Amino acid sequence: MRIIHRLKLVVCCFVVLALPFRIQAQETVNPGTVLPDDSVALENQVRNSKFNTVLPKVMRDNEIDMWIHVMRPWTPDPLNFEFGSDMGIFIFTDRGEDRIERAIFAGHVGDRNAYDIISRPRVQLPTFVDGVITEQPGGDETDYLELRFDGVREFVAERDPDRIGANYVEALGLSAASERAPLTDGLSHTDYTLLLNALGDKYAKRVVSAEHLILDYLAGRVPEEIELYRQFGVITADNLDREFGKVVPSITSLSDLEGNVFRRNPDGVEFHAQDREPYILQPGDVFTILHGAGNRIFSSDLGGNAYLLREGETAAPPEIQNVWRAALETRQILLDNIVAGRTAGQTLELLIQKIEAAGYHYNPVDQYDSNADPNLTQVHLDVHAVGRSGLVAPRISPLGSDWERRMTIPVLHTFTFEYMIHMPVPAWGPGKHIYIAFHDGAVVTEDGVMFPYPPDPGIRLIR
Repeated sequence: MRIIHRLKLVVCCFVVLALPFRIQAQETVNPGTVLPDDSVALENQVRNSKFNTVLPKVMRDNEIDMWIHVMRPWTPDPLNFEFGSDMGIFIFTDRGEDRIERAIFAGHVGDRNAYDIISRPRVQLPTFVDGVITEQPGGDETDYLELRFDGVREFVAERDPDRIGANYVEALGLSAASERAPLTDGLSHTDYTLLLNALGDKYAKRVVSAEHLILDYLAGRVPEEIELYRQFGVITADNLDREFGKVVPSITSLSDLEGNVFRRNPDGVEFHAQDREPYILQPGDVFTILHGAGNRIFSSDLGGNAYLLREGETAAPPEIQNVWRAALETRQILLDNIVAGRTAGQTLELLIQKIEAAGYHYNPVDQYDSNADPNLTQVHLDVHAVGRSGLVAPRISPLGSDWERRMTIPVLHTFTFEYMIHMPVPAWGPGKHIYIAFHDGAVVTEDGVMFPYPPDPGIRLIR
């Protein structure tokens, strides 16, 4: 990665409260990747780059010699984009070379150059428009399911793999590990049976679940995706500045603003833009906006926080300065201790140790803990993956399934520094506190964590 410039704080029509802190790892990155202007060409470039770099690694890491992925046209699949198709029998074979052999049976692909072998079925396949069947083949050949596997047994036997991974779930629950685009369990019972019959007894016995391989592939990133991450992150930062710039104290409601807009009062009650009677922002309020930008290839997210100055205030009061200082110290702990090659769970345990050693109370839930030491600021973590697939693992968080924490953080992992600060303010009364939330986009490189676009630059002070 080539570092192009140090982070510059954003100053718009509002004031930004930004306190000094260690900045050794807080730099923006640019892989120097040139992206094509045409979206189809860009999709193809991303797909081929992942086939060339991510695919060999995840197959060998998971000791899979052949990966067979069966995709039905009427069933959403988390790998539709990665494979450039919504139907087919995809077979990836590790033949001991730098490049994995790629084949597809009974399917259609837009980028034929992505595959070495494309085998057509002996029947006419349905015609699809926007994923919907518009024309069925006529006659007895309408039931073409079994014919999709024609030639698969001979193909597999010629390559004689020891371990064959197939897209069914054996031990993992996927529902808790996805956002936006749900992760499906993979093979139907019918296709599983058809696949084993097509392989024959000898190779059917070598079939294992490819669930870990699939998750590792979805978590893998290439430089083209990091560049998109950076570009959409810059757009998101501009979007946040625009939304914060709209705020007029005592007039603007949460629903007047675009994005995920919310605030918590000193008692921990949360107000949202979607409330039936949206809250009107008042002087003295602290509130948060989470925003995003992207396309079907990749996306970015970013959060920002603001304080509405009270009458007569010309600067942030001490409690606002203190909560921001705590936020920066927490951010630095994340920067210093998240690395590739360690599992998300190991990283979480390390971060908890570092947070508590720094004098904070680690809180496993995003609610103020009234039983904790009232003198300690509380920190909650949910550092999860972001990008395109909807997969939130590997997840450095107490949330989700254990297997999400058992995943190893790969190089070029894209994720969000999602963490929350609950700072008690004893002068306001027992249990009263300030709450701010963060959603900074980051990427793990071989040299450590970098920001491909500027994180939240400071608490905006709105007059």
